[in-house]
Amino acid sequence: MTDDPETMRDRARHALQRYFTRRALPRFTLGLILVFTGTAGFGLSLGLLKLGITNMAVRYPAAVLGAYGVFLLLIRLWVELEKAQFNPDDAELQEDFQSTPPSPYILKTTKSRTWDWLDGMDFVPDEGCGLAIVLAAIAAVAVTICMAIAGAPLLIAEIFVDIFLTSVLYRRLRIAAEEHWLGAAVRRTWLYVLITAAALAVMGFTLEICAPGSDTIGQALKRMIQG
Repeated sequence: MTDDPETMRDRARHALQRYFTRRALPRFTLGLILVFTGTAGFGLSLGLLKLGITNMAVRYPAAVLGAYGVFLLLIRLWVELEKAQFNPDDAELQEDFQSTPPSPYILKTTKSRTWDWLDGMDFVPDEGCGLAIVLAAIAAVAVTICMAIAGAPLLIAEIFVDIFLTSVLYRRLRIAAEEHWLGAAVRRTWLYVLITAAALAVMGFTLEICAPGSDTIGQALKRMIQG
């Protein structure tokens, strides 16, 4: 095999995506992880509220960042569970690795599209558009979660690239692992976290202006709807 190391990583990445799609349930697993992450974020938000942090524009992004730590811990657990069952000598995996041509990262296109739908959004609330901004922020979070789940096979494949290359190719081609699993996980998820935190910060800021004195989304929305 005469491919350069980067080409081999591209081949391994695509082969691993197909492997985990066949052998595991990456989207379902990541969906469960996000449910637990969201629960942790909700608990963190309540805890911060009890500590006296009533500003939603501060509390919600802080809860997101705290929940991200829980997310990474759960990703670590997922990696260990998959690693225990991972078979680098799987015949179909080896065949995919040999036959799949390298192609550009799928997520590069996804990243640009993710930023595209943020273009042109007006984050300056006024009396007439406060509720619309809140709903848009909620929709942005929902879309971000769906995009993250859709990219689950790529996420787990990226984490396993170095594991695969090390176990299969290191002795023959001297290609060592280049990145810790945490680096791959953060690189593939930080943008989603940033968008979620930003959307919730905008929502919190809007609610603080449109429903002053409210400590939660429920209280604020109730005041806004009732006028």
